[in-house]
Formats: sequence, structure tokens, C-alpha cells
Amino acid sequence: MSQISIIGSGRSATFLIEYLFNYCSSNQLNLKVYDRDLQFAQQALPNLDKSIFEVMDVSDNELLEQVVLKSNIVVSMLPAFMHPVIAELCIQHSVHFATASYVSDMMIQNSELIKNKGLIFLNEMGLDPGIDHMSAMKILDEIRSNGGKITGFKSFTGGLVADEDDGDNPWKYKFSWNPRNVVLAAQGAPALYLENGKIKISSYLNIFSNAETIHVDGYGVLDAYPNRDSLKYLDIYQLKNLNTMLRGTFRKSGFCKSWHVFVALGMTDDNLVLELDKECSISDWLRMYLPGDSELKSDFEKYVNNDSTIFKNFEWLGFFADEKLPLSKGTSAQILEELLKSKWFLYPEDKDLVVMQHIFEFEYNGKASTLRSNLVLKGETNIRTAMAKTVGLPLAIGCKLIIENKIQSKGVLTPVSKEIYEPVLKELREYGIVFNDTLN
Repeated sequence: MSQISIIGSGRSATFLIEYLFNYCSSNQLNLKVYDRDLQFAQQALPNLDKSIFEVMDVSDNELLEQVVLKSNIVVSMLPAFMHPVIAELCIQHSVHFATASYVSDMMIQNSELIKNKGLIFLNEMGLDPGIDHMSAMKILDEIRSNGGKITGFKSFTGGLVADEDDGDNPWKYKFSWNPRNVVLAAQGAPALYLENGKIKISSYLNIFSNAETIHVDGYGVLDAYPNRDSLKYLDIYQLKNLNTMLRGTFRKSGFCKSWHVFVALGMTDDNLVLELDKECSISDWLRMYLPGDSELKSDFEKYVNNDSTIFKNFEWLGFFADEKLPLSKGTSAQILEELLKSKWFLYPEDKDLVVMQHIFEFEYNGKASTLRSNLVLKGETNIRTAMAKTVGLPLAIGCKLIIENKIQSKGVLTPVSKEIYEPVLKELREYGIVFNDTLN
């Protein structure tokens, strides 16, 4: 009997597990979910057969290999840096592999071998990357098939919180996905994109201070900053001679200018390990980074040019109080992450929000047009989140397509071809994941 094995059962895996459990139950297939800590998944999915869950430490190579040997498809929901270990075993034992993460260098290096073995390694099947590729390619292909010439493309995605659940939080942000990824967002290589036909480079130190304002139909105004390398998508999306090419991230208005202060001060650095006094307060920690030696509030106001919004945001996080830091040893980024996790958590009644927008500029018969395609999706609860739905369901449907031999291409794949994006987008509509388009 065929078996689908899911390794990792965190917050983004709930809809994935639920969908594949129902699919496997109806089609005489086995489903197994492996994790070293299954408590969250079992509590989040109390109606599922407990026999599908098995405890496993992925560092146990012998046990991991046994899991791969029993599988037809292995789905990795682990952190991206752990995918190659599983992928190597899948290559060795001729097992299909699927993930919501970006294609790894290891898979690129082994792409010919994977293809020659007749395997499918399906990647980037989540929200971003994933639904962004599928929804963009659908419209790009339609414009091209109708004789249109694409001149510009922008795409933004944000994992946010519903407005009514902002509460008294002036940042208007709560964690609906991996907090570490939020703290380290935009680090590494600078952002590369096209603007007015010319390459633009934005360093990490400037990205948040130069955020633009975007209006999204069905929601309103948001901050938007560029992601790393938008230029590589020119080839992936088969685009040429564009004036504009940019992929970026949404945050609610005002977030970026406050986050820029963390970046500028060095509080998102993930290199130097700090060992602080266990009694160190949040205000003591801020003092270490802040220029000047006067009263803390005065020095901070001076540093942010008396911006009352930034001051209010930092005050709300406790930076001018005597509250102890939640972590006394770690990098600045790790300490900030622990601090924010204690402030930016979703309450049980909170609902998250996923917002995505594509902006297509194109010409048809000499006439310039702009099409905006918008997705605004609200979560159900703090467990059944919009983020978990949009990350898990595309991946689950992709696994179904593999089991049913509906993907003829082989090798390392992403959902930019019609044989993948068309059936996935069609089924996602049944779950309320629907784009609304406006043509100008």
C-alpha cells in the first residue's frame, strides 16, 4: 500500500495533515506524520486517528532512512536547511519528495539524477513561494496567449493579523508563522529589482526605510518592501524587456519605519553572541545600542528624530521599562525574537490575515493596461490560520497530483507550469482561496 510520510508537524502543517488524512482514508493509502514533538498537531487535529502520528527525531539517520524506505512520497515541513538530508535519502531510494520551501542548491546539483530516476521533487508549493507563482503564471500565460506584451510585474505577500484583532498593539503585527524568519527578513544579499528599466540595489540597511505604499482592493493601504533577488524571476516567469520587476513583502502601515530602527541599531544581528546579566532589563539592552549617555527616552527620541509613532511602538514593547529580558544569552536577533514572541502572539480568538497582490502592466494592440490581482484571506482561529491553509493546501494537492500520476514532468519542479498550477488553483477555490482581479 502506498504511503505518504509527513516529517514535521508545526503550525503550518495542520491543513496539510488534515487534507492528506482525508484523501488517504478515501483511497486506501497510508499516512504517517513524524515529529519529535507531536503535541501541537494532535491537539490541533483531535478528530484524526492517533495512529498516524509517530515520534521521530530527524537526527536519527537510521530511523529516518526506514521512514523513507516505507514511503512513496516524503513531505518535509522541517526548516529549509534540513531538507537536503531527507532529499538525499529520497534520491538514494527512489522516493518522491515535496516541500513548501525554495529549491535548495543540493537539489539543483542533483536535478539530472532526480529526473533520470523518474522522480518528482516538487518544491515551492506553499504561499510564498507557491500560490504566488501559480496565480502569477496563470495571468502571465493568459496575457501572452492573447497577444499581450508584458512590460511590468510586481508581486507582494504579507502574513498579517486581522484588523479587529490588532488590540492595543500599535505595531499591528503578530506572529502567524516562524518568528525567526520575521526577525531575519531581508538579511543576506541586497534586494535586486528593476525600476524604470534599470537595475536597483537596496541594501539591508535601507530596505525598510524605503518601503513604498500599496493599495490593495478589499483591504486598504499597506507598507511594501522588496525581497532579495527579484531579477531571477525574469527567467522563471519567462519575462523579457520589462520596465519593472519586483517581488516584495507586505506589512501594515507604519511597521517598516519602526522596524528600520531595529536594523539601524544592530538589534537584528545574528552573528555576535551576547552574554548579558540575568537581571538585564529591556531598557538596559536598548541602552547598549543607543548613542548618547543622557536619559534613555531623550536619547531615543533624538535618535528617531522625535517620531512619536516609533517612540510609541518601542514603548509598547517595554523598551523604557524595567521588565527583564526573556533571554540573557544569544545573538541580538535571538534575544529580539524571544522578546517579540512574548509580545506578538496570537490570542485564541485572534485571526490572522494573508494578503497578496500582483500588479501586471502590459500592452495589447498598442494600448497600455494594468491588472491588479488580489487575495485577501482571513484565518478561522489562531490554530486554523490563513497562513496554515495557504501553506498546507497547495502542498497537499501537489502530493495528490503525484500519487495520481497527473504530473508528467519529472525532476526538480516548481509550480510554474500549467499542469501543476491549473488543477491546484482550481481546487484552492473550493477552500475560499480566490483572487479578485481589477483591470484598468
